[in-house]
Amino acid sequence: MKFFNTRDSRESFGRIGRTIRRWIACTVAACMVIVPSAISVAADAGQQPIELPPVEEVVCASYYVFDITKQEVLLEKEPNTRIYPASMTKIMTLALVLEHLNPDDYVTVSQSAMDATTPRSTMMGLKVGETIQIRELLYGAMLPSGNDAANVLGESVAQVVRDKNQTNSGKSLIDDFVDLMNAKTNELGLQNTHFMNTNGLHHDEHYTTARELAELFEYALRFDEFRTVINTPTHAFKKTNMHTFDGWSIARNTNYLLNDPWLVGADSHVAQIVGGKTGTTIPAGTGMALLAVNKNGDEMITVVCGIPYDICDRQTTYVAAVLRAGSIVCFNADPVVRVEGNVMNNRAYNAPDGMGPETPQETTPVTEPSDPGPTQENTDPPKTTAETTRSDETEEEDSGIIGFFKNNMLITILGGVALLFILAIVFLVIIPSGVRKSRRKKRRSGFQGIRRI
Repeated sequence: MKFFNTRDSRESFGRIGRTIRRWIACTVAACMVIVPSAISVAADAGQQPIELPPVEEVVCASYYVFDITKQEVLLEKEPNTRIYPASMTKIMTLALVLEHLNPDDYVTVSQSAMDATTPRSTMMGLKVGETIQIRELLYGAMLPSGNDAANVLGESVAQVVRDKNQTNSGKSLIDDFVDLMNAKTNELGLQNTHFMNTNGLHHDEHYTTARELAELFEYALRFDEFRTVINTPTHAFKKTNMHTFDGWSIARNTNYLLNDPWLVGADSHVAQIVGGKTGTTIPAGTGMALLAVNKNGDEMITVVCGIPYDICDRQTTYVAAVLRAGSIVCFNADPVVRVEGNVMNNRAYNAPDGMGPETPQETTPVTEPSDPGPTQENTDPPKTTAETTRSDETEEEDSGIIGFFKNNMLITILGGVALLFILAIVFLVIIPSGVRKSRRKKRRSGFQGIRRI
C-alpha cells in the first residue's frame, strides 16, 4: 500500500487517467459527428429554400394554364400570340408516332435523317445504319431532346403511311411527315399552328401559340406511352449494333421540375408533376409545356413560351411560378383534397420492373393452436374505452420504437457505442475522481490512516 502513497506513483496514475479521459472525449465527439451524418443520408440535406417570383414578374411572350379535367382556363397571358415552339414540336412528333407505329418494333437510322440535323443541336447520339427499337427513340427524342431521334421517328411514320396507302409523293420522307403534322393540326382545329420539321429547329414558318400548344399537348396525353415517357427523369439506353453495351448513354430529362418538384412551393396545392417538354432556340427563347395534378384531383396543363434566350436559365423557376399561380386558382375553385401526399411523395423515378422502391409489408405472426383447457368464466371487469385506447397506443408505440431500431441498424449500433462510452466515463473518470477528492479531504482533516511497515 505504500507504493500508492508515493508522489511519483500518484502523478503517473493521474497521467494515465488524463489520457483515458482525452481518448474517451475524442471518441464521443467523433460519435456525435457520425450519428447526425448517418441520420441525414436519406434526406435532401443542404438545399436552401428557393423563393419563386410573383407571376406578374415572369418575363415571357405568353403563358396559359388550363384545367383539362374541368375544361376551364385558370390563368393566361397573350395565349393567342404566335411563338416559335422550338423542341416542344416533338410533342406532335410523338403523338403521330404513337398513332401509327408499334413502340416494340425496330427501325434503322438513315443518312437522310442524320443530314436533316445541325451539328450543334441537341442529339440522342445515333449513327447511320444503327438498328434501334422505336421505344428507345421516344425517350431519345423527349429526354435529351434528340433531333436525330425525332427525324428517324418522322421518317418511319411516313414510310408506314406510304406503304399502307401505296403512294409516293415524290417528296422526302421527312417532308411527307411534316404534311402529316399539318394535317393533324387541321384535324384538331388548330388554325394558328404550322410545322416545317419534326424537331423544332428554327424556321420562320414554324409556329404556334400557347393556347394551341396546350390543345396539342392535351391530344398527345391520350396515349399512355406518351405519359410514361414525359414522366421519366432518366433513361439508360440498351445496346444496339452500333453501341455494343447497355447504358451506352444515360439521358437526363431537360425538365428539371421532375427531379425537384418542391420548387413549386408547399402552398401551391400541386400534388404531382407528371412531366412535359422543354424547347429552346435563340430566336424562340425557351419555354415548357407541362402536366401537373392538383390536390383536388384535377389535371392541369401549363404552357410558358418565349422566355428570352439571354435569361433562359430562368426557365424552371418561371414555369414553376406560373404553375403555382394557376394551381392556387384551381384549388380555390374546388378546395377538396382528393390526392394524398405532396409533389415529393409522388415524385417520378426510373427503374426496371421489380427494382423500384420497396413498400414495407406488415406480417402477422401465426401461432400454433393449443388446448385451451376447461373454459373459465371471465370475472375481470371489462376495460373502459379509455383503457382500451391507452393499451392500443402503448402497443403502437412499442411497435414503432422496435420498428425504428430494426430499420435503422446503423443508428442503433452507434447509439450503443455512445452508451458504452458514457458508462466508461462514469466508471473510469467520474467515480475515480470522487474517490481521489474524498482521500484529499481526509488528508486535510489530519487522518493519515494506518501505515504498514
